[in-house]
Amino acid sequence: MKRTSTHAGVPHQRGVALLIVLLTLFTLGGMAAVFAYSMKVETRLAMNTSNAGELEWMGRSGVEYAKWILMQQDRVGNERGFHALNQFWAGGPGPIESADNPFEGLSLVDVPLGAGQISIEIRDTERLLNINREARNPLLMDLALARAGADATDTAVITGALADWIDRDDFAQAGNGAESDHYLSLDPPYRAKNGPIDDIRELLLVRGVTPSIFWGGGYRSTEFGNGSGTPAARMGRNSTGQGVGLAELFGALSSGRVNINTAPLAVLALLLGGDESLAEQAIRVRAGQDGQDGTEDDQPARSVGEIARLLGPAAAMGQDRFVTQSMTFEVRTTVKLGPAKRRFSSVVRRVGARDLQVLLFRPE
Repeated sequence: MKRTSTHAGVPHQRGVALLIVLLTLFTLGGMAAVFAYSMKVETRLAMNTSNAGELEWMGRSGVEYAKWILMQQDRVGNERGFHALNQFWAGGPGPIESADNPFEGLSLVDVPLGAGQISIEIRDTERLLNINREARNPLLMDLALARAGADATDTAVITGALADWIDRDDFAQAGNGAESDHYLSLDPPYRAKNGPIDDIRELLLVRGVTPSIFWGGGYRSTEFGNGSGTPAARMGRNSTGQGVGLAELFGALSSGRVNINTAPLAVLALLLGGDESLAEQAIRVRAGQDGQDGTEDDQPARSVGEIARLLGPAAAMGQDRFVTQSMTFEVRTTVKLGPAKRRFSSVVRRVGARDLQVLLFRPE
């Protein structure tokens, strides 16, 4: 007679038990990791909150440092009267062979300040078109919106609504206008600005301006430029073809003219009637032999009289729209204090030969 084992199912049961134990350990490990990450985030938030005053003080100190850098730029004898991407303030090498180099041994990154550090990035706003000036320039706005991916219907709506957003009255233009009665019907409701744009992100409130039109096709800038390479390479990398967002073309606070030494390709092309080949030629000339903006061999226009050298055949096309010296600068300050870290944005404008005024300061 065949004998039947009473232990035949034991290995199977042990395997199931081991699997359950492993799954339990895995689950507990995952929960512990999530809890540890949550505690880390909350600790950092608490640290930022407790140090908020000191972090803001450090951020404002960063702005003062940026102002000092910009003022020292005027002390460099062979760089007076113009601003370019190869200069120290813009992240370039600066006057490395100059006997009167005021930036010797200085850095814009991880500068010690008390118990913490500050890093600053500076860019001139004259590298972009001024939206308040160009809003009533139909040809340029049509070109800009086409680059941003807007079709003819979108363009008509946006140009009409933008004109209404900036004008002083509350009467909508016929056809495609939009005043407060339109915006008050939205959720959440708000009123039309009826005044100049102070922050380019206001465009996201204007009827017809979508995030893709504003930021560009799938692109949103979180840094000055586009993240890597020299300052000029960062500015120009996403500036060709369609899908160039309005945020890459326009600013709100500037003198109204465009600095030919710092403007990216897309901005130059718009001012040259949409001709990218002429804009590319201007950048090739200013970039010098290595073809790379923001390096030692750059050949920027040092005065208004040299603008024609960069524009070449396009010299007669809107030369009066360009300048070589910038007046307004955007400063981004990153401050670190122990594990706490915070960013601030500000705008400063030259109001005198030896004076820069802070127009805006805010946390990001």
